[in-house]
Amino acid sequence: MPMSEKDPIASQLSRDDQSLMTRLRAGDADAVAAIERMYGEELRLFCRRMTGDAALAEDMVQDVLATCCRLEADSLPARSIRGWLYQVARRRCIDARRARHDSVQRGAERVRRMQPGYAQAIDPLTTPSGKALKRDRAAKILTVLDELDEDLRSVVMMRYFQDLPRDEIAEALGLTVAGTKTRLSKAMQVLRDKLQRFDDSTLR
Repeated sequence: MPMSEKDPIASQLSRDDQSLMTRLRAGDADAVAAIERMYGEELRLFCRRMTGDAALAEDMVQDVLATCCRLEADSLPARSIRGWLYQVARRRCIDARRARHDSVQRGAERVRRMQPGYAQAIDPLTTPSGKALKRDRAAKILTVLDELDEDLRSVVMMRYFQDLPRDEIAEALGLTVAGTKTRLSKAMQVLRDKLQRFDDSTLR
């Protein structure tokens, strides 16, 4: 169905996104391939960061792309296709994390390894000791991130690991931009409070 001025969602999208949505809703398979080229890699990285599982992340991205092929009128992007893709991916990640946590015995100790998706979040220094310091700091931050609830964790991931602008985060979270800023501010305060327990120079 071509987009028109009567479509309330179309008017909020950029011209490029409107064109892509027109193709998607017309059943154009090449439009899905275009979305894969534009956003596939960053979605894989996001899902890997959210779940710590590269194989699962790949499955999720394929599921997100499949969702593009069966758009319903009440599930169309409101502000941007990119933000909407993150919205779908985030829901898949949350479902997967909850399912995995439910399958693990409560209180069981698990060894946390540095996940490949987080490697790019570390800014390595030139010396071996510097690299170890950065890894240690990143590991502590990741440990604390894992303790946040999904709403706070998602907003931190999208803003500081995926570098999404606030309007696209708002799309992904179903919030206003003002609401997104508020949630991000709360998330960062919770992170700072939790990081205080380490009380060492690697966190400064």
